[in-house]
Amino acid sequence: MPRLIAVCGATGNQGGSVSKLLLKHPDQYRVRALTRDPQSAPARQLAELGAEVVKADLTVPSELHDALRGCWGVFGVTNFYDSKIKDDPGSEERQGKNLIDSAIANGVECLIWSTLPSSHKISGGRLVSRIYEGKHHVDDYIREKNVPAVFLYTGNFYENMVLRSHMKYNNELDRVEFHQPIIKEDTKLAMLYVQKDLSAVAKAVFDHWDARKDELNHQYLYVANARLTPRDILTSVKKVTGKDGVYICLPSTGVPDRDIMFQLYNEVGMYGTKELPDENISKLGIRMHNIDDFVREVLAPHLGLPLL
Repeated sequence: MPRLIAVCGATGNQGGSVSKLLLKHPDQYRVRALTRDPQSAPARQLAELGAEVVKADLTVPSELHDALRGCWGVFGVTNFYDSKIKDDPGSEERQGKNLIDSAIANGVECLIWSTLPSSHKISGGRLVSRIYEGKHHVDDYIREKNVPAVFLYTGNFYENMVLRSHMKYNNELDRVEFHQPIIKEDTKLAMLYVQKDLSAVAKAVFDHWDARKDELNHQYLYVANARLTPRDILTSVKKVTGKDGVYICLPSTGVPDRDIMFQLYNEVGMYGTKELPDENISKLGIRMHNIDDFVREVLAPHLGLPLL
């Protein structure tokens, strides 16, 4: 019988990618897509694909408890840029803990938690971003409650070049322009193709849980394929489309905690010297996609550029 998986943030980038992949395997999984607005266009699209779309707000424990009833697994994620969190940063930690409490109450057997390390720890207390700390504190809570779980450390999303309009084609100058705040052109960022790789890793964890639970439980998987600079990304654009590019560093994101996060990347990076791709992801049978894949499949079509 297919196992029921509750997916948080099902209409967003991470949760949406997981939902859509699991829905392609109805013999293995059923998807309960959690969203605050079941009538939104993305929610209706998931319903058309076969998901059970359920209203659930991470700030409302009673809704979460009902939403997780009968679920074997959960993909959990919070979004710092959600207005409920951005206006009250402490809410991210509370939302994560609400999810954990509901998972415990419902006997969830496999939780995947999308998270980040402590910015305080990796910067020696110099650069503390609440985007990092809220998620990190939930990690501790999961261990404290001994919830069966896997932690996913995510890279920076290739998709943000499109979703945040970082990358544009200047037709008049016939060049690609890469606008990004704070990040220096030689800063190496751990990068992730969310739609292809985050979803694949999540499914692989669910697939392998029964056979490898002892190994996977409370393991951190680094979901990023490589460390790339903005210059490296523009080199890929040139390789795939033939277009020259220029990098333009903007002074601020407009969100103080995000500015701190980006400065953290400039000074100390995200994951130290951890080798990427993570060997533990390779052991799950996942081949991570690279920047050329993303430029070819997503970025070039978005910019209206033909491939070489």
